Amino acid sequence: MADVQRTRAALLALFADNVTGEISPQDLRDFLVTLMEEEFGNPGDFWKKPEVRKVTTDAYAKGWKDYSQIVGSDVSAFNICYLTASGEWKKADVALSTKTGVLAMPMDSYVSGASNCIMLREGVVYYSAWSATLSGFIGRPIYLASGVAGSITTTQTTNSVLVIGYPERSDDGGTAIGKFRFKPEWAIRGV
Repeated sequence: MADVQRTRAALLALFADNVTGEISPQDLRDFLVTLMEEEFGNPGDFWKKPEVRKVTTDAYAKGWKDYSQIVGSDVSAFNICYLTASGEWKKADVALSTKTGVLAMPMDSYVSGASNCIMLREGVVYYSAWSATLSGFIGRPIYLASGVAGSITTTQTTNSVLVIGYPERSDDGGTAIGKFRFKPEWAIRGV
């Protein structure tokens, strides 16, 4: 029998008290596939980080995501954001005097005050709009840019010293096509 995702209500009804002992091995497998999000769609994904070759949809990311986050300013998908002292996300810029060690990337565009935001904290990103920027930089660091809040650069400057990740090889082993490992350092450094 195929494993089937069930609704939360159906699972709660099934596992209510189990006084009759009628929970089958198939019920447990169904529970497991219901519990696991789409990020775990490939064998072994539960125990390891996402692979670049398995992220095939443009403007998409797999990895550690925080849900129901609040943004403190308008942000666009794939901007680099920092967590403020009040717990809101804003576009990061190393030239700003307000700096924090926690960075993330919004998975969509949100207006200031939105509280339904999904923020990627670490993972694999496929964003073809960055293909030209990342081309020829496989394995080299990508930095948080200085002067344009939320942006990236492949050029290290005096201010742009925070590494936010690095491009990886595309599916065919060729040049970068906008896929990179988002793994920001824990401190924004700069002047």
